[in-house]
Amino acid sequence: MGLSAAHYTIGTVATLVVPATSGIQQVTFHNHEHSSNHDIYINGPGVTINNGLHLPDTETIQMNIAAGDEVWAISNTTSNVLHVLITRL
Repeated sequence: MGLSAAHYTIGTVATLVVPATSGIQQVTFHNHEHSSNHDIYINGPGVTINNGLHLPDTETIQMNIAAGDEVWAISNTTSNVLHVLITRL
């Protein structure tokens, strides 16, 4: 098992935040923004603000990502901070 933490600046262009691996990954996402309406959306490649999972400001969620899958993030505003902690199982 290995841990990997990163902080990403998310804007209006999709950013790869969890690369694909050959094993399952347990991932914690935290939208570190403290301003209202600084939302982040996550999904696979092709994420948009219309098809992504909505992470409102200060929200933290955890999910398992299947082997071979990757996660991308986008926002409808610029300079949003997303914290990501990956545990490889």
